[in-house]
Amino acid sequence: MAPATDVDVRSASERTFATPELMEHILSFLIDKLHQIRYGEDPRSVKTYKNADWLLHLLHCSEVNRTWNHGIRGSKVLQRALFLEPDQRQGRNWDVNLPKSSVIGPHLQAPVLNPIIQTIFKAYHFRYWHLSLEASNNKYTAYLIITRRDLPDLGALAKTGQGRTISRMLLSQPPCTALDSVVWGDRDETRDYVGRTTTLRDSRIYCEDGLTLEIVHDRVAEMFEEHPDVVAIKLVTM
Repeated sequence: MAPATDVDVRSASERTFATPELMEHILSFLIDKLHQIRYGEDPRSVKTYKNADWLLHLLHCSEVNRTWNHGIRGSKVLQRALFLEPDQRQGRNWDVNLPKSSVIGPHLQAPVLNPIIQTIFKAYHFRYWHLSLEASNNKYTAYLIITRRDLPDLGALAKTGQGRTISRMLLSQPPCTALDSVVWGDRDETRDYVGRTTTLRDSRIYCEDGLTLEIVHDRVAEMFEEHPDVVAIKLVTM
């Protein structure tokens, strides 16, 4: 039997990845490499950055050619892993649904925060907020802080295919649907704050299908335009 040539191997590889089910199965091994992040774990950990690297690698795979792009875009499993489709996985929810006497521990399944957003936009401090169950109304809570100077130019970001995709990513899985916005920053009580903005108009950001980075950026940009004296906004899950 004649040995397989490079052409034979390449053709077999191309045929394999042209089959959506096989492509999904092979690329799903990247998802298996993702680390589990416990509620309250430091978002600057090595595990968070490793998770972001694996997801960015998967995102790069969609740029190989049209076949790979269509295969990844057509896979619910891969789209959910990339925070591009909602994942309402059983056992993960923003509602804790525990008695008030219970204590949040590592055995509970908190929502997964998008590690790509956490690592690319470091200045946002996107992380869990360790409130008591009573203070958070029995919900897991996360927040991010966006300053006027750090707000990315989405027009420039959207010039690349990857930038457009990142802007469409959900903040979390399962999706966060509502954020409450407050003016953020240190206050010097010796200064005159008469006339300064202390409360944002229409502070709630909501999307029934889940909040994406683009929705948040667009709404926060509007808030900064409405309130020229505000330099930073803190957004908290509701």
